Amino acid sequence: MLADRIVENLGNLLATGLLVACALVASGAAWAAENSCIGCHSSSGFFAKYPRLDAYYRQWTDSTHAQSGVQCQNCHGGNPAAAEMGAAHQGVLPVSNPGSRLYFRNQPATCGKCHPDKFGQFRRSKHYAALQGDRPAPTCTTCHPAMSSRPSYKQIVLNACRNCHAAGNPAGLPDVADQAERAFHQLNVASGLLGWSAVHFEAQGWPGHSRATIAAMQADFDGAVNRVHRFDLDSTEAEAGDILGRLQAVFDEARKQAEAARKGK
Repeated sequence: MLADRIVENLGNLLATGLLVACALVASGAAWAAENSCIGCHSSSGFFAKYPRLDAYYRQWTDSTHAQSGVQCQNCHGGNPAAAEMGAAHQGVLPVSNPGSRLYFRNQPATCGKCHPDKFGQFRRSKHYAALQGDRPAPTCTTCHPAMSSRPSYKQIVLNACRNCHAAGNPAGLPDVADQAERAFHQLNVASGLLGWSAVHFEAQGWPGHSRATIAAMQADFDGAVNRVHRFDLDSTEAEAGDILGRLQAVFDEARKQAEAARKGK
């Protein structure tokens, strides 16, 4: 349902989280039985030998990738049907190897297999063009840690944008980190307004044209998030401001209705 999807923007309800956790425990046991990667990496012996890799595996078990059924071989390669370690790792290369699916220049094509809309937008960016050249540039995991689908925009700006685009940077790149933070902040606030408004209208039985309004705003918001991957900050900031302004009006109307309902009790 529409509201179920939008509530995800708020981090999901506790009950939903508990259900997902239970489902992951059950599915994890099933996956371990049929996938040698998971069977080996989830064992206590693996933790004792490779604590760093074990921590990475534990992050995966709590990730959106795991919830969506994306397993080790989907990104890293290898043969999950093989029981012997060497055979299971056939074709798996260190991420520092240019032949790896997860080498920084190769990540967009790898991630783009499941995220074609975002990949299509990213291919239009200067960052992607730089990746195809002879100089390093941001790639998928620069902003999206492999096991985090919803990174903090403040961390993105601090750890990525300002790393290259701070004022007076030696490469002479545009000083756009502050603009990126403003645009991302507007989208973050818009996400909260959209979620709250949808929950309110659903609780009221979707009065009037509220369902269509929220659906249209969700589509506009999703489109704006996809287009963020172009890194055209002038367009992103303008679009984010427009969406936020329209959502503020929707939110204000929903809040008035909620206050009127409380006074009427």
